[in-house]
Amino acid sequence: MSREGDAGFTLLELLVSITIVSLLATTALMAWRVGASGWQKANERLARDRAVLAVHQLLEEQMAAMVPYQALPPKGAKELFFQGEPQTARFVSRYSLGQRMRSGLYLVEYQVAERPGGTRLLLLNEWPVSSQEALGAWLLGTETSPQGKILRFSAFERGPQTVMLLDGLQECGFEYYRAGTPLKPGVWTEQWTAMDDELPRAMRIRAVAAAESGKLTPVSVVAGVRYFSRKRE
Repeated sequence: MSREGDAGFTLLELLVSITIVSLLATTALMAWRVGASGWQKANERLARDRAVLAVHQLLEEQMAAMVPYQALPPKGAKELFFQGEPQTARFVSRYSLGQRMRSGLYLVEYQVAERPGGTRLLLLNEWPVSSQEALGAWLLGTETSPQGKILRFSAFERGPQTVMLLDGLQECGFEYYRAGTPLKPGVWTEQWTAMDDELPRAMRIRAVAAAESGKLTPVSVVAGVRYFSRKRE
């Protein structure tokens, strides 16, 4: 015959059991939330990294597709349209980042801008090229240096059409490759001077992410120029 004390749980045992189950459930819920949050952050970072890599590929394609198109300014003779400075680059390309395709010719403008906090960003403007005369409106004149001729252009204008390509950069700038000769090796330069009406043989965008950006560190984007010396009349 069973004793009365052996039947069922006491009230204290029941309360202890409920408390333990509640603690286990709370711990499991917190662990799930931490895991879900970590997964979401990892997924967001992966998406950002993929976006950066996609921009790199598009920039490389656009730079490689630049062509030596001539512009006709309001006054003066035709000039090979190319601006190569440390923070600004302008050229004509067959590839449009906006359209993601090769169709027609586009005036491409790259500009490095600075935010109030000191970080930098890379901006893009694209314009369809309608004629040599329309392209010549961007030219303000020329200067002669011991290294060659330097074209002067109107300032970069940021507007509704401007696209931000890269953000959160500690450093960003452009370099241009001049081919060597039998007596002089090739060299990268931050200031392009026109010689023999040729484009650079290659162009490079240097980009270093700011430490606090938390993004994939952008690397240099380098592209060889396919048509560096064929003029379009």
